[in-house]
Amino acid sequence: MNFKSRPNIGADLLLAERLIQLGARPPIARQLCQLTQKQSIDFFKAIQGQSPKQGMLPHDHQWAIRSAVNNIHAALFLSMVEDIRQRLCIPKSNATLLVAAYEIYSTVASRILTNPQALQSHSKQQWPLDINRAWYLISLLSAGNLIFMLCERCHARYLGMSHPDAAFSQCPICDVWTDRSGRRRWVSAKSKKLALNKPIAR
Repeated sequence: MNFKSRPNIGADLLLAERLIQLGARPPIARQLCQLTQKQSIDFFKAIQGQSPKQGMLPHDHQWAIRSAVNNIHAALFLSMVEDIRQRLCIPKSNATLLVAAYEIYSTVASRILTNPQALQSHSKQQWPLDINRAWYLISLLSAGNLIFMLCERCHARYLGMSHPDAAFSQCPICDVWTDRSGRRRWVSAKSKKLALNKPIAR
């Protein structure tokens, strides 16, 4: 679609600019801001000063349950998405929702959930959830693949996921233990599935 034939092109370009500044790749800016492939790539180059990274966007549907840290960050971000969506009565995911939720998440993550040792490295981002994966998590939540659960012990809201054999449900706060080396461990989806499928000795 030509820019001149669109009534809200100014707002769309501002949102596309902010998405790219936050790290979004051209396919996301193209989808959410109604740009063509060439427009989104050219816009990315103009803002970032370099060509976009090649390859597929994040599509690991089990990322949020691969570790307790992933779950905490994903639950924090998606909680903000749901709160903003309900307050502003937004029916579906759009660029405004993604930008608003991710900016709030980034602020909280950088001040509260960042590893103190990582701060000393002065790298650009110290948390595991970038905006590209955040965009994919919204689609998983909207499709019902990710679901919010409430821990009966600590009352924290975390993310669970339905599997073919059983629902994976582990609190990333209560169901974490420390091994002999002092590392914090969490029961993974794979290990829990194996335990559920293990035959009972009689």
